[in-house]
Amino acid sequence: MFRRFLLTVTFSLAFILSAGFFLFFYYGRGLPDYQFLKNYRPPLATRFYANNYEVFKEWGVQKRFLKPLDQIPEKLIQAVLSAEDKNFYSHYGIDLAGLLRSLMINCVKKEKKSRPLGASTLTQQIAKNFLVGNELSLRRKIKEAILAIRLERTLSKQRILELYLNQVYFGRRCYGVAAAAYGYFGKDVESLTWAECAFLAALLKAPTSYNLDHDLQRIKERRNWVLHRLYEDGKLSHSELIILQKEPICLKEPQSFGGEADYFADDVQRYLKHHFKTLNLATDGLKVFTTLDPDLQRLAHAALQRGLKAYNPSLAIPEVSGGIIVMDAPTGRVLALSGGFDYRISQFNCATQAWRQSGSVFKTFVYLAALEQGYTPYTLISDNPLKIHLGAGLGFYQPKNINRKHHGWCSLRIGMEKSRNVMTVRLAQEIGMEPIQEMAQRLGVMDSFSPHLAMALGAGETTLLRLTTAYSMIVNGGKKLVPLFLHKIEDSEGNILYEPADSQGEQILKPETAEAMIDMLKGVVQHGTGQRLQFLTKKYPIIVGGKTGTTNRCFDAWFVGFIKTPQGQTWVVGIFIGYLKPKPMGDHATGTQLALPVFEDFVQGIIGLKAIKPLADKRF
Repeated sequence: MFRRFLLTVTFSLAFILSAGFFLFFYYGRGLPDYQFLKNYRPPLATRFYANNYEVFKEWGVQKRFLKPLDQIPEKLIQAVLSAEDKNFYSHYGIDLAGLLRSLMINCVKKEKKSRPLGASTLTQQIAKNFLVGNELSLRRKIKEAILAIRLERTLSKQRILELYLNQVYFGRRCYGVAAAAYGYFGKDVESLTWAECAFLAALLKAPTSYNLDHDLQRIKERRNWVLHRLYEDGKLSHSELIILQKEPICLKEPQSFGGEADYFADDVQRYLKHHFKTLNLATDGLKVFTTLDPDLQRLAHAALQRGLKAYNPSLAIPEVSGGIIVMDAPTGRVLALSGGFDYRISQFNCATQAWRQSGSVFKTFVYLAALEQGYTPYTLISDNPLKIHLGAGLGFYQPKNINRKHHGWCSLRIGMEKSRNVMTVRLAQEIGMEPIQEMAQRLGVMDSFSPHLAMALGAGETTLLRLTTAYSMIVNGGKKLVPLFLHKIEDSEGNILYEPADSQGEQILKPETAEAMIDMLKGVVQHGTGQRLQFLTKKYPIIVGGKTGTTNRCFDAWFVGFIKTPQGQTWVVGIFIGYLKPKPMGDHATGTQLALPVFEDFVQGIIGLKAIKPLADKRF
């Protein structure tokens, strides 16, 4: 009897082994090559960082960030293994006990036409995800097992684990543990707690089936199951288990900050694509450290939105738009930039892409050219009517002041403060258009310049970024600047690919010339078209100056100004408002009425942000 039993067992084992060898060789032919996994590098998303290292934008085919195994905390590795493959370090690619159990359960489930239960090891999941796909069939399962065995013979356990942890999907468009840690908890993977590690491991069973708004209790039960498995595996004590299972699940909602900085991010992306053609933002996993200041960005974007709403409360048809730029005058760093009311409505960036006539903000460069020619802020220029003959058959050019009045002989300072058109054209006629042309090109306002007198009133086209940069060069004492959007760029492993030098260059204006113009710009606020801001300088210990601008028929409204804070910051703020397709905005749509209030709103925000106390407050 025993002999018969022994023969039966022997023949059964022989049959099973023979069948196994047959299946192994039959299905093992023509399987995909897996050698590439030795050095495989998944497509990685690029992250844009603000100047406080806060992530505000991500670009990528998949939301994934590479994390070497030695930088993944042991607690997260243990949580994943306890949940998905507790025998990982002892099996050779397939877990026979788990496989037999799943086969038995699936035989029952087949009768009920339900989805088969899996028993895949991490190695099998790598084989499925990289090599054989998700087909629901026994054939695919056999191929997956064969490839898993081969992978175990080719790759180390550490490499298999690293591949899995950087490839697996966690939901919320997050691939890999680094993206999941940030996507669910807003932190680096190294900072995860035991409960958070267990939560992420719990998602792996079915990451797309959980609704985070309605299934938190079900997810918590699954998380607590993972914690119990960790306890069973000796990774947690019983007291730790009890405490951890009581912890609430506190997920971090996706950040809204990125939407406020979409125009800034767009400009950075265009810059990178133009200057670094070999880099791929969608797959290279770059770390792009920018000059963006999150606090200033929020203030600037909100101020622009309120200004646009004030002009058009409904904004039902978003034809009117605008831009705002905040630049650090000493360095040229762009601290904030918004190019429209809402990036989702229009991606056209009015801060950098809109070439518009500059109007009266260009007068600053006419007066600068005059100062260099030996004029002073107190030199007198006639504001009497001016009629210029343009040549045979061309008629006459007669500039008009905006109030249609004339004021006799006035100093350059008054002409600047009151934005007198007639004085400015007469001044341009006196010094000639060539010095004005040279000044505009030297400060980067325009590359080409038609030497007609109307250009002195801002008839030439430029951008808000160019104007803001030019004013920054005046406010910093006459030092050359280029606008800076980047601090540095690193590859996915932290190697520095690009780090720009300090923007400030040679002296392009005499310090005394720049200082005289700064004083005149302050006069605009104290006595002129920017007088609306005067109360700020009387109430708070800040220095404010700037120039309003309005183009012919009120097509465009401008203000470019500066603020110096008690803490030592000097920022130049440029504002533009106009229709996306240029057209008149109305008789009263001037720089003073539309753009200046945006600057005032922003300065009020700075006063609150920096906790600047009023001058009357004796504690200051």
